[in-house]
Amino acid sequence: MTSVPVSQLTLNFEPALPERFKTLRAYLAHRVNVHSKPAKTIAAGMDMSPSMLSRKLTAGVDPDDKDTQRFNCDDLEAYLAETGDVAAVMEYLAAKFMGGGDEGRRARAISSAERLLAELSRVLPTLKEGA
Repeated sequence: MTSVPVSQLTLNFEPALPERFKTLRAYLAHRVNVHSKPAKTIAAGMDMSPSMLSRKLTAGVDPDDKDTQRFNCDDLEAYLAETGDVAAVMEYLAAKFMGGGDEGRRARAISSAERLLAELSRVLPTLKEGA
């Protein structure tokens, strides 16, 4: 009897990244907190103090905030170089700007279901033989 690779269907009910984090800066603040490197190590690698990194990532959250220290493109490059967190940042940006909103999510779900159905149709006869 041959072994058939089995795929497990995973349903994800969590909101998409752009729904959970309204800005890239908010997402990066989250990533700094959950990264395997401590925030102070990340900040040091970016040549800034932990308090400055925190300040830059939270500046502008409050509309009345007049802080001019903002996380800029140079900071983003330093963050990526220090953490290697490129895939996570790209995932956020792709979800936000290429996701297509609810309609795009629906189209991806249909496409995924069609692929799974095709895989099940291919594997089902083999599974029935083994039963």
